[in-house]
Amino acid sequence: MKRAVLLVALVLALAGGAAWMAYRPGPSALPPPSDLADACIIREERPGWYRATRAAARRWEVPPSTMLAIVWRESAFRAEARPPRRGGWWIFEGKPISTAYGFSQALDGTWRWYLDDTGRQGARRNHYPDAIDFVGWYMDKSREALGFAGMDARLHYLAYHQGHNGYRSGRWQDIAWLKRAAAAVEARAMRYDAQLFDCDTLHAHERTLRETPPPRAHPERWTAPLPVPKPAPEIATRTDPDQEEIPDG
Repeated sequence: MKRAVLLVALVLALAGGAAWMAYRPGPSALPPPSDLADACIIREERPGWYRATRAAARRWEVPPSTMLAIVWRESAFRAEARPPRRGGWWIFEGKPISTAYGFSQALDGTWRWYLDDTGRQGARRNHYPDAIDFVGWYMDKSREALGFAGMDARLHYLAYHQGHNGYRSGRWQDIAWLKRAAAAVEARAMRYDAQLFDCDTLHAHERTLRETPPPRAHPERWTAPLPVPKPAPEIATRTDPDQEEIPDG
């Protein structure tokens, strides 16, 4: 009997250890910033997170404001965020409705795709730099797979939530709450962008460059001017009236 009890305890301990290794808190397991509606507060209170956001934005060429808005909607910047659970009984919790986890709420299968595609096998979903890089990577994949023109936060969130095949199928058009969520992400991305324009000089500079059209080599309807002929040399003549004349002979 004692041996059976010890065996059960050992199995539970091993299972708990494996679960802890899979979802162990990382260096980014900090509480969310005090004001999630202000990107400048996020930048000030979590400078490491913001540097990671800017690094991912440069790597995947996506707006940092859109990535921040997606993380806000998915996890409210909580490292250990999980979806709600179904059922359960007494002290036993029910099964989560999905495998989404961490800042980005990436599913198990999509996270494995990210690890294999980028080679970042040590990345963790509850580590902010890894999670925000995943968001930028997925936005880049959506741009390639779905042909999004520009950086439309609404479309990116719909593809992020439904997956590429789900977005193509158009199922999201019949889900009212999801369309409202996508609109909220778009509004939050615009708000974050305007705030960062005021408090981040580099962001303001990059946005200005992005919005300013490149100069044309020549104005519209420009034609090359005709060459101007070189004037013929003039014969030298005496023009000074005070010059003394030399008499003939």
